[in-house]
Amino acid sequence: MNLKSLLKKFACAALIAALLASCQADVPGAENSGGKSITLTDSTIGEEDGYSYELWKDSGDTVMTLTGDGKFTCEWQNINNCLFRTGKKFDCTQTYRDIGNIAVEYDVDYQPDGNSYLCLYGWTREPLVEYYVVESWGSWRPPGGLPIATIEVDGGTYEVYRTLRVNQPSIDGNTTFEQYWSVRTEKRTSGTVNAATHFAAWEALGMKMGKLYEAALTVEGYQSAGKAEVRKNELTLGGEITEPNLPPPPPPQEPDENGYYFISSFETGADGWSPRGDTHISSVGDAAFEGEKCLKITGRRDAWQGASIELDGNTYLPGETFSFSAAVMQDSKDSEDFKLTLQYNTPSGTNYDCIAEANGSKGEWVTLSNGEYTIPENSWSLLLYVETSSGTADFYLDSATAAVKGVLPDSVAEPAEAVDEAA
Repeated sequence: MNLKSLLKKFACAALIAALLASCQADVPGAENSGGKSITLTDSTIGEEDGYSYELWKDSGDTVMTLTGDGKFTCEWQNINNCLFRTGKKFDCTQTYRDIGNIAVEYDVDYQPDGNSYLCLYGWTREPLVEYYVVESWGSWRPPGGLPIATIEVDGGTYEVYRTLRVNQPSIDGNTTFEQYWSVRTEKRTSGTVNAATHFAAWEALGMKMGKLYEAALTVEGYQSAGKAEVRKNELTLGGEITEPNLPPPPPPQEPDENGYYFISSFETGADGWSPRGDTHISSVGDAAFEGEKCLKITGRRDAWQGASIELDGNTYLPGETFSFSAAVMQDSKDSEDFKLTLQYNTPSGTNYDCIAEANGSKGEWVTLSNGEYTIPENSWSLLLYVETSSGTADFYLDSATAAVKGVLPDSVAEPAEAVDEAA
C-alpha cells in the first residue's frame, strides 16, 4: 500500500471516530464505556438492553450509571428533587388490563440519607395520574395524611393513599394531577411487585387508572442525599392478573341508645384522639370540664396544631348530617378563639371546614358545637380536630362528642351555626 492510500485510510478512520463521538455527545451527560455502561449526570431519557431509562432532576448533583439488564447505580446530593429509573415506557394506547400483568423482581442496596423512596413508579394518561408502589423509604414515610384503605398484596400489607398535585411538573408539563400510592407498612429492598394487582385494587377503591405511559423501578430523592445499587431488575409483561383480595369494608358504627357515636371523656386516656402537628397530649386531672380528667394539649408550634380524631368513612358518609361538640379552655391569655374543624380530601385536594367556633376567656370553659353539620360531598379521609385561630398556647379539651343530627350534650344550650371558611 502506498503512502497516499495509507493517509486516505487514516483520514477515513478519523472521520468515523469523530462521528461516533458526535453521536455520543447528543446524549447529555452520557459516557459509553465500551458498551458496558452508560453514565448520566443530567436529565436524560433513553433505551438500553430493552429497558427504558430516565434520569430526571430539577437541581443538584446526580450520577446514574446503567450497568445492563435494567440494573443501575445512582448517587445524589444537594438536590431538590430527582428520580432515577429503568423499566418500560408505553405509548399511552393501552390500559394495564390490555397489557396484562406487570411484574418486577428486584434487589437493591438502598442507602438514603434523608427523604427518599424506593418504588415501582409511573404515569398514566386519560386521566393523568402519577403512581407509586413504595417498597422502602428514607427519613419520611410518604405521602403523609390518612390512608383510604389497607390491602394485602405481594406477601405484605400496603396502605393506599390518594393525593393531589396542583400546578406541578408532570409528563405533560406543569399541571394539576392526582397521585395514587400503595405504601408497604414494613420496608423491604428485595422482592417482587405485581403492579397490576395494585392497579386493580386502586380501581376497586374508585381510583381510575388511565392508559399506561410508564412502569419503572425507581429511586427518588427529595431535598436529601444518598446512593443505591440496583443489583436485580427483572421486568415481565403480560400474563394473568392476580385480582386483589380486598377485605370487606367494616360495617358502619351504630349510635348508642342516646344517639351518640362517641363521647370522649378522657377519664382513662386519650380515647382515640391523637396529636396534630408538633404537640403532646395527655389525660390530666387538674382542670376537667366534667368528671375528673380532661385532655391537655401542650408543645404547640402553630395555631393549626392541636388534638385530632379520625372519623370512620363508612359511618360519616358524604351528604349525611351529624352533631359534633367539644368543650375547650385555656389559662394563658385574656381570650382565645377556638375552632372545631374537619379536614377532608376530595378530587380537588385537601380541604378544611370550620364546624364550630367560640371565644374563650382565660380560665373559662366554652363549648364548640354544631347540631346539624353535613359531611361534604365526594369526601374521604375525614379528620376532626380542635385548633385556635392564632397563637400557640396550651389548652384543655373535654366532653368531645359525635352524634346523630340534633343530639348534643345537656351542657350545650344551643348549637352554634357552621362557619363556611377554611381553617
